[in-house]
Amino acid sequence: MRATFDAEAVGGPSQDFEAVVGDWYVAEADGQRGLRVDGARWRQGTPSVSLADQARRLYGERYAEFLDGVRAFAFFPLAVHRGPLWTGNYRMSVRFYPQAGRIDQAAGISFGIAPDGSYQNVRANALEDNILYAQVVRGRRRIMDTIRNVPTPTRTWHTLVVTVRGRHLTVELDGVRRHERDLDAPPVGRVGLWSKADSQVLFDDFEVRPAP
Repeated sequence: MRATFDAEAVGGPSQDFEAVVGDWYVAEADGQRGLRVDGARWRQGTPSVSLADQARRLYGERYAEFLDGVRAFAFFPLAVHRGPLWTGNYRMSVRFYPQAGRIDQAAGISFGIAPDGSYQNVRANALEDNILYAQVVRGRRRIMDTIRNVPTPTRTWHTLVVTVRGRHLTVELDGVRRHERDLDAPPVGRVGLWSKADSQVLFDDFEVRPAP
């Protein structure tokens, strides 16, 4: 599965993602088209006006649990891919271009997105030059690992790769392995893109595929 956004209309939503929290739309930067998260109007976080319908499309009868989970931490923009649930061994990657943001310029991949709104997340941040691995459980975010001194210049394209092999997680940024750890259990769920607060970031070439 790969989303490139090249054939999608600038200014409109992506057909591949449910933008459940925050402002997400197709845009262009540095001569390339992608999915932009725009935190310019961020205050306390704004769930999508059609969040209930989106949650119902993603999780059916359990959509109410998902609503409760993502609303509790609404200042973390989240766009969930409409494709299948992933489990086992799989590799997720995305290119991202941090454009602006005084509080944050965060770009992340979320995985194991469950019907109750819980998920796991790996993110880089151009303002902090670090990588975080975190878990969000029923709206409560817990940072599990912090990897410091990871240069991530703003207004530069970067590539984040997260690989899950059962319970084992590895993280790469710009071709360099930055972190690995064992998880409590193999993650099962949907995948998506993540950001924070006033970040303005363009995402492109989001890909998920089985990992050998």
